Amino acid sequence: MIWKKNIYDTLVTCASTCDEYATECSRQQDIEELYRCIFLSLDCADLCRQVAVLYVRGSENTRLLARTCIEVCEKCAEECEQMSAERACQIASTCRQCIRACMAILEMGIHHDEETETSRSLFVALGRQEMLYN
Repeated sequence: MIWKKNIYDTLVTCASTCDEYATECSRQQDIEELYRCIFLSLDCADLCRQVAVLYVRGSENTRLLARTCIEVCEKCAEECEQMSAERACQIASTCRQCIRACMAILEMGIHHDEETETSRSLFVALGRQEMLYN
């Protein structure tokens, strides 16, 4: 899988944005009405973060988790779109961007050549493979 920084950045941005939004919602007076939004935002953040970790490593399981991430980001975006607040619309937009990033991951071909697979990970791109594994 060829590593692309913009995909990683989108995943990490969605994770941090959804984490922040869950925290913001938990401080609201009407928190009981926001439980679903809070939980979906936290789920979305956790999945985006984990896909980013697998993606950076060049894990063969990245695509598997990206499929789940798409579903959860979709639920989070739909929930946020039902709210009228501008911030909720921003979260929905961020989730939609993350869906596109995960779809790009799914569209990437998987290379089974060990040398090719390893050389396409971020660690080799940064020249740190020996430092990390020795």
